[in-house]
Amino acid sequence: MTRSWTALICAITLSACAARVPPRPSGPDTPDPAAADTFRAATRPCAGLQTVTAELRLSGRAGSEKLRGTLHAGLAAPASVRVEAIAPFGQPVFILAGRDNRATLLMPREDSVLRDAPVATVLERLTGLALSATDLRLILTGCLSIPADPSNGRAFANGWRAVTLGSGIVAYLKTVNGTPVVVAADHGDWRVDYAQHLNGWPREVRIRSVSGEVDVTAAIGEFELNTTLDPKAFEVAVPATAQTLTLDHLRSVMPLRAPQ
Repeated sequence: MTRSWTALICAITLSACAARVPPRPSGPDTPDPAAADTFRAATRPCAGLQTVTAELRLSGRAGSEKLRGTLHAGLAAPASVRVEAIAPFGQPVFILAGRDNRATLLMPREDSVLRDAPVATVLERLTGLALSATDLRLILTGCLSIPADPSNGRAFANGWRAVTLGSGIVAYLKTVNGTPVVVAADHGDWRVDYAQHLNGWPREVRIRSVSGEVDVTAAIGEFELNTTLDPKAFEVAVPATAQTLTLDHLRSVMPLRAPQ
C-alpha cells in the first residue's frame, strides 16, 4: 500500500511540474509565407535597438541549486554588458562589466576579481545561463536576431505561427490583445518563453535548457531602450587589494544561491 501511495504522489507531482512547462505548438503545420511579415511587424522596434537597461528579478534553479536575486543590467550593441547583483544593503554582490563578449567580474564583498573572461562562461557560473552579452540583449528583448531574415513560415492550431531565423533559432508568434508578439523561441540549447507583454516588449522571460538542468525566470522592471550609456559603465574599477578569483572558485561560491 505504501509503495502504491508513493507512486501515486510522484505521478501527481510530476504531472503538476509538466503542466507548468510553457507550451509549444503541436500537431501538423501548414506553410504560412505571411508569418515572416508577422515576425517583422512584431519585432519592428528591434531594428533600431542599441541599448537596454533593466532590473531583472531572477528566480529558478541551476542544477540542484535554487537561484534568486535582483540584477541591474545595462547592455549595448554589439556586445557590451554591465550587470550588478544588488544586495538588500551595502555593496553589490558582484559587478560584471566588459565589451566584445569579454568582461571582468568584481566581487566587492570578497574583495576578489576575475579578469578578462568570456561573458557566457561567467554568466553560466553565476546564473546557469551560458549566454554571451549579445545573446543576453537579444533574448531578453525578444528580438532574437539582428538583422533578422525570417524564413520557413508555418502555421499551427490555436493561432500559433513560427519562423526560422538563421541557424538554430525558431521564433513562435501569437496575437495578444490584437497585436502579434513573439511568445517563445527555440534558441540553440535554450527554450525561451515570453509573457506579460507591454507595448510589444516582454516583461517576463523564462529560459530553460534543453537538458532540463537550468530553468530561470526574469521578471523585468525599469525597462528602458536606447538611452545613452556612459562608456565607463562597461569598465570595472578594481581595488588594488583585490585577490584573483578563478572560475572554479566562482562555481563553488554561487553568489545567487537562494537560502534553503
